[in-house]
Amino acid sequence: MLTFGPASSPAPFRQPWRRLITVGRAYDLVRADLLDHLSWLQREIGYDHCRFHAVFHDDMKVVTRVADGSLRFHWHHLDKVYDALLARGLKPFVELNPMPAALASGPDTMFYYKMNITPPRLWSEWAQLIDAFTRHLLERYGPAEVRTWFFEVWNEPNLSGFWSGTKEDYFKLYETSARALRRVDSALRVGGPATSKANWVAEFIAHCHERAIPLDFVSTHLYPQDEQVAYPDRKDSPHAVGDFFGDTVRSVRDVVAASPMPALPIHWTEWNTQAAASAAQVTWGENVNVDNAFAGTFIARNCLALDDACESFGYWTASDVFEEGGIPSAPLSCTYGLLTLHGLPKAAANAFRLLRRLEGDRLVSLPGFAAPHSGAAAAATRSGDTVRVLLWNHAHVELPPPAPWRETIRVPWDSPTPPQVLTARVGPAGGSVYEAWCELGRPENLTTAQTAFLRARSEPVWTLAPARLVEGHAEIEVTLSAHELLYVEFAPAPAATGKDERLASAEWADWDKKMGEVSR
Repeated sequence: MLTFGPASSPAPFRQPWRRLITVGRAYDLVRADLLDHLSWLQREIGYDHCRFHAVFHDDMKVVTRVADGSLRFHWHHLDKVYDALLARGLKPFVELNPMPAALASGPDTMFYYKMNITPPRLWSEWAQLIDAFTRHLLERYGPAEVRTWFFEVWNEPNLSGFWSGTKEDYFKLYETSARALRRVDSALRVGGPATSKANWVAEFIAHCHERAIPLDFVSTHLYPQDEQVAYPDRKDSPHAVGDFFGDTVRSVRDVVAASPMPALPIHWTEWNTQAAASAAQVTWGENVNVDNAFAGTFIARNCLALDDACESFGYWTASDVFEEGGIPSAPLSCTYGLLTLHGLPKAAANAFRLLRRLEGDRLVSLPGFAAPHSGAAAAATRSGDTVRVLLWNHAHVELPPPAPWRETIRVPWDSPTPPQVLTARVGPAGGSVYEAWCELGRPENLTTAQTAFLRARSEPVWTLAPARLVEGHAEIEVTLSAHELLYVEFAPAPAATGKDERLASAEWADWDKKMGEVSR
């Protein structure tokens, strides 16, 4: 039996995952469908900031070199992007990259859209770009607004595919960028190192501290399959199965706390649910665990466990409108989005929708409950007379799927009237569009009927029924299969209505008689 009671120090969940959402690159944000997807996410979940690559890519035409050799700056396309985000209640989390061709020291590029990954030919010109960019933002949007944004220098410079320079070159890029920003406005927030796999954090902080380089936050990235990169087939991994991701996020908090700048906020500016059961299964392009029901329970488990571990926790990405390998050709394609190309929510999106509903102060599970395995757990909150519970039966990719979890949930209930219980279930049978698409035979081009079917199956399965009262508690029995997520809401049942008083009046009786007359 799982019984919830008040915590000794009541407090709501911080929800750092709501502080940041991401899309692929700046140019994607001129597409109406991607903006529609962000609008849907804002209505259903509500994020604070949005991060993306390639604000300085040549397809945004921010800088050109004119005949006399000087640089000319153009902001029209970036203005469209930032205007569109702000209109949707999203503030930019600005990623300063890639290298414009006019400034680049070499031809090396990454991805289908060919973003240049080389250091600048002249560091002074990179500083000039950052200066002009910053001044334009302040002029267009005002200091009060831009000071609420974040500026992150580059993306994953510890990987050769994203930065052709050395670590020392990146540190110079960061210093050049941070000092250029701060010369324009000393209140702007700048940080890094934006590394993959939580690398370079300690040495980056030490470097900035030693040289008095502006540093307002630490940013880095992590994916669950990074464990298979660091410890192939989990050989010598110090982590229990399924715990690498959470352990690593907490370890960065410890690294920062032990640094010369222990109060630095931590922003995880990329993560998602790409997991692999073995080193041979590591893939960044065909990882089904971003599309299927696994994603929903992974998100619930880790977002709640890591609620106090950082300032923001930016899921990569909002939508399958995403062009690192070119635009996807199938309705589901192991692309990273919360929403499919057609704007249908995946299990991942539905997990965030249900997490968003956990309003009010946290409750705690009382002694006597034992989870059936490490992937099964629950969280609960209370707001006024409403108690909300979220349960998940997560199946780690390295292990066989667990048996169904059968449980009785009990929550404190003072009223003599039983509450009504609203439930929403996300899993392979509903709320996870990937499994429904597979049932259709994985069609590449959807018919109108198939699209309607998938839209219906992409929604959580909702029920409404009364609870039973037992010794001052309301309780229900639930069952969760592997990869299922269940939201349970206990709320007072509204009073039943009687006969409409309008219909009891003599005037209405006269109207009723006249409306039923035989035609004359």
